[in-house]
Amino acid sequence: MAPTETPTGNGAVDGGMSEDRRIVIVGGGHVGYHTALQLDNRGHTVVIVEKDEDRVEFLTEQYIATVIQGDGGRPSILRETRLDRTDVLAALTSYGAMTNLGICMTAQRIEPSIKTVARIDHGDDEEYAEMVDGVVYPEQLAAHAAANEVINVSGGAVRTIEEVTDDLELIEIKVANEAPAAGRTLETVAFPRGAVVVADRETGEFPGPETVLRPDARYVLAVRRDVTDEVVRLLRG
Repeated sequence: MAPTETPTGNGAVDGGMSEDRRIVIVGGGHVGYHTALQLDNRGHTVVIVEKDEDRVEFLTEQYIATVIQGDGGRPSILRETRLDRTDVLAALTSYGAMTNLGICMTAQRIEPSIKTVARIDHGDDEEYAEMVDGVVYPEQLAAHAAANEVINVSGGAVRTIEEVTDDLELIEIKVANEAPAAGRTLETVAFPRGAVVVADRETGEFPGPETVLRPDARYVLAVRRDVTDEVVRLLRG
């Protein structure tokens, strides 16, 4: 169920004591809907702008957001969303990068302090740094998830969980029985600088120096890309 709106200004909610945010999403298609669903589940207040009448009816029935029917590229519609009380506007329509960037820039003209995120379908996010605060590339994210699932169902032992930055990623590795690090404690394994064991995937425990790297167990590591091969050799052989 969509939360009650309580923000009193950009970045300020309930006198600034809460971390909940008010977020406007332009585009209630597949990407916009699932984004709104996750944000609502995390306790944030969400407003969706969608111009398709049937889609508006569907979104309204989900009770995850306030839904406004209209063209999110029009300033009059954006003003209806109360941008002055909004922390972030995310333009997630399926009409391409230029449309979404235009929506974000219009929102910034109306409310200069608002943060913006645009859905793109090509290019590098650095290209858009001067126009918006962040970009999302759903097709790239979907390909990343698909690749991980392919590895998962094939019984693969190493997969990427998340690309944190261009140089840092979270990976999951299954320790091989004959690997150099198998059966040893973390304090006795010489991991390269730029690699940290974050969690035991099976138990969810945070490891300490005394943690034993059990054969056939899976661990999550934060790894710098240039040392990934070395880490894989330690845990896979």
